[in-house]
Amino acid sequence: MDSLAGINFGDTVERTAHDLASMQGVHLANARPETVRLWEARGLALHHLAAGDMGEALKVMRPVRPLLAIPRQPPSAAKETT
Repeated sequence: MDSLAGINFGDTVERTAHDLASMQGVHLANARPETVRLWEARGLALHHLAAGDMGEALKVMRPVRPLLAIPRQPPSAAKETT
């Protein structure tokens, strides 16, 4: 079991995820599972970055990257109607 100062690493990542999400006004206790997984991936990636491991951080974020993509509006949807 990975531990960091006697704390289960999974608990640490979960706490980080909740902290990051709450800074953005997202309450993971009430969030959909996909949203929770996204924030947990961000928390884990942050821990990897803090340890100096950009490669692992990128690997962690790769599966959730499609969830981060903002769909682009077609040009016709962006124009105003008068």
